[in-house]
Amino acid sequence: MSLADRIDALRRQRQQRQAAARAPSAPIRAPLHEGGRYARWHVDTQVEPESESWLLTYLDLLTLLLAMLVVLLGVSQLPSRAPAASLPVQLLGLLASPAGAANAAQTPPGDMTALLPMPDLPGLSAARETFAPLSGLAGIAQPAPAAEPAATPDAPASPAEPAPPEPQPPSIAELGLDGLGDDVDVIVNEKSISFRISNELLFPSGQAMLSPNGLRVIARMAGVINRSQGHPVSVEGHSDPVPIQTRQFPSNWELSAGRATSVLRELVRGGVDPARLRAVGYADTRPIAPNDTAAGRAANRRVELIMEITPRTDATKAREANKPPQG
Repeated sequence: MSLADRIDALRRQRQQRQAAARAPSAPIRAPLHEGGRYARWHVDTQVEPESESWLLTYLDLLTLLLAMLVVLLGVSQLPSRAPAASLPVQLLGLLASPAGAANAAQTPPGDMTALLPMPDLPGLSAARETFAPLSGLAGIAQPAPAAEPAATPDAPASPAEPAPPEPQPPSIAELGLDGLGDDVDVIVNEKSISFRISNELLFPSGQAMLSPNGLRVIARMAGVINRSQGHPVSVEGHSDPVPIQTRQFPSNWELSAGRATSVLRELVRGGVDPARLRAVGYADTRPIAPNDTAAGRAANRRVELIMEITPRTDATKAREANKPPQG
């Protein structure tokens, strides 16, 4: 294509564009929802303002709650009528007993009305008619109580029987403690006398059978105990913390209890009343000296005979008699 042809083509294109610009534009097609068959299905997209109708419902609810609160408060402050309803029952109980009838007879009718202000309640008139015949009880004479016989001043009062004398605690001289020698330590307290004997003097090591020397010491102790009649004696066995484990004595508990029982049997052979005696084993729970030395452990291996010298009251005797036997 020559240059002239190209210029003519460009000129024609420009003329066509100018003609198209000057030509009237075609009418714009209306939307489908503006008339026509689709208009009935159209939903406007316009946003409606929020309604405040819920506020009225909320205010109504608050008003109802306030009214209910006022009603409940008023009901709670009403006077209770329960005591007035229970008055006829109380009046019936008053007139049922002779003493109540006498008191009702002594009270004038005017005072009775003042004491029992009963409102006019349904059924109260019938109750008054029921209790009206009982008003005749006022004229019934009550039997006078039997008069107590007056005490005559000339009659001599019956003398009280003297209580049996309690056994007095034995004195040191009566017990004859001088004959015990240095083998027994005697500790005198306000309520008891303790006789402390070393186990080395009474038993061989690890055994509960009395040695010949121990038999002689216990025989002297039996004579001392027999001089004081009526005072209980507790035989207590003690040991040191050194453990023992044999077929006869699995622990120090069995050893201390066995030694206390051996001493008790020998005292019974010496004539002491068995009812006055008891045997207790404490093992190493009641030391009298530190166990960190040999001398302290030897002092803790002992048998003590504790005699109660405080007079026993009847209550104490009854308590001991009713005490169940130890199993």
